[in-house]
Amino acid sequence: MLGGLLHQCGHEVTLVGRGTPAHPARPVRVTHPAGWLAVDGLRYERSGSTTGRAGADACLVTLGRHHLRAMRRPDFARVTAGEGPVFLFNCDPTDIQRLALPPQRMRRGLTLTSAVKLQEGDVELSASQSALLVERHPDCQRLFGALGAYGFEIVEVDDALPFMSSFFLYQLLFLPVALCNLTLPAFLAVPEGRELAKNLLREGFVTMEKAGLALAALPVMDPRELLGRLEKKPSSFDVARDRPDRAYSSVLQAYLRGRQTEAAHLNRRLVEIASSAGQRLVWNWRVAQKAGRVAGAGFYRSPEELLRSLE
Repeated sequence: MLGGLLHQCGHEVTLVGRGTPAHPARPVRVTHPAGWLAVDGLRYERSGSTTGRAGADACLVTLGRHHLRAMRRPDFARVTAGEGPVFLFNCDPTDIQRLALPPQRMRRGLTLTSAVKLQEGDVELSASQSALLVERHPDCQRLFGALGAYGFEIVEVDDALPFMSSFFLYQLLFLPVALCNLTLPAFLAVPEGRELAKNLLREGFVTMEKAGLALAALPVMDPRELLGRLEKKPSSFDVARDRPDRAYSSVLQAYLRGRQTEAAHLNRRLVEIASSAGQRLVWNWRVAQKAGRVAGAGFYRSPEELLRSLE
């Protein structure tokens, strides 16, 4: 999605991965709230090749957590070859450190949006509000400024880590929502969904405090604002009960494609952080234990059924 929009903004984009699409010459369709567009002319390379990146003035790393965690340092060095800045979006900071990218080249960031890809060559930007949050660099506006035409707010910060920690807490809800084959608004429209979300987020905030990890307010998708609404204005979520929604989380998209590689990663990672800080979690651990449920017994029929299974 991000590569397609940047190409549409006038940048020459090469997408690098372990494989290439079955039909690389076919335009990619990107749907966004203002309409849709066909992105033609994208280039594709396998990760073992560097022919198209020798003169690249920037590299964007948007690998999934399980892919980045499995990557070897020499392979990462080849992917990020060059002298330009490397922007790492939605990555686990511990994996970034392991890959030993020179600090002067690294800029961490977040893509705060909902992008749905259920089939090759078709991506839907389903969020009504989106933001690209990235650590300051002279090239930020040149590279990303034109994304404002597609509804993105570009936010530059000095240190992305507190924002990454906040987004990590927000993502704790992805697994329980996916287990019920729902989107987050539909999940929170049910009292049992709201109760489970509060339990998961409360544990997250206590864990971050005990572990000494700073948090910062996100421009969109902020977990503290969400928890505040859940506690003080629960009825405000009822309006989503009968409203169609396509904001599928990344975990649900993986389930729908028959992949469960990182289903429990976020909730399990919080349990590990809590354990290191001498704290025992209940709700996040129980949810993580249910990650394999879909493959064996199918989705839960409702948030109520999921909550009963956890109590």
